[in-house]
Amino acid sequence: MNISLIRFIIAAVLIMIGILIMVIQTFGVFKLNYALNRMHAAAMGDSLGIMMIVLGMMVIYGISFASLKLLTVLVVFWFASPVCSHLLAKLEVSTNEQ
Repeated sequence: MNISLIRFIIAAVLIMIGILIMVIQTFGVFKLNYALNRMHAAAMGDSLGIMMIVLGMMVIYGISFASLKLLTVLVVFWFASPVCSHLLAKLEVSTNEQ
């Protein structure tokens, strides 16, 4: 087997796993009733799904400047997503009377 074929297969598997996680996340967002449960499904799906897709793209590009940029995007997203989720959860808890 050629090494580029192996890299392509690994990248394809990682990207497909990421897409599957995003589909499951979408199902959870629409089917769960409570807002905090929907937010949890969305936040976990975004973090894990984006990570898998970006890792698959990094495998395709190999060790390059593009992979470094993808890693930077992943790190920024991993810092921004929990902060946004926390702020939305805090707003939901403070405005919900139940």
